[in-house]
Amino acid sequence: MKSQGCALAAAGLLVFIITSCATVAPPAEKPASVASSQQPAAQEPPAPTPAPVEQTAPQEPPAAAKPVPPKPATTSTPAPAAEPSQPIEVSKEVYAKTFSEVEKVIKDLNTIISNQEYDAWVSYLTPEYRRQMSSPANLDELSSMPLLKRNNIVLSSLQDYFTWVVVPSRSHVRLDDLVFLNENTVDAIMHVRGQSVILYRLEKRNGAWKIGLL
Repeated sequence: MKSQGCALAAAGLLVFIITSCATVAPPAEKPASVASSQQPAAQEPPAPTPAPVEQTAPQEPPAAAKPVPPKPATTSTPAPAAEPSQPIEVSKEVYAKTFSEVEKVIKDLNTIISNQEYDAWVSYLTPEYRRQMSSPANLDELSSMPLLKRNNIVLSSLQDYFTWVVVPSRSHVRLDDLVFLNENTVDAIMHVRGQSVILYRLEKRNGAWKIGLL
């Protein structure tokens, strides 16, 4: 188990943001209409013209592929779509104070992760983060990452995620910058090869910084 962890650590910093996309199935094709005709028998008087053979009606596309009829117009104004969180400006004093707090949190997390203290790490998670990262769908997606597949690692629990993803990639990270989404939610940034990488999204809850969902 340690040798696999070393192999993962040697591969460098893992990708911190995992996105997914849904594949849209193409619309069902309508089968070509079937038409049949009869040829008159050779050297026989022409037979009366037969009634035309009824064409096979094309199959209907599945219900899911049918266009959705437009909703009737209403006089009420529709609610605006929710906008993604945008960074905000804060004072130098707020930035410096928050940077100091978050830097300490990240140093504490580095120690916890280096020592593979799973229970201590879990105490830094928001309930939403813990629920999503331990979901079977998310664990399956993470298990398909090339580095894990190459080492024949299949994640089946949040503790597996901690052991095989968090420990090799986040044991020795540092805080280089903060992006404020509000005064109680920040993205902790590390500069890696000229790029800004989000280490954690941290949310201040009950006076303590916790790891939240990106």
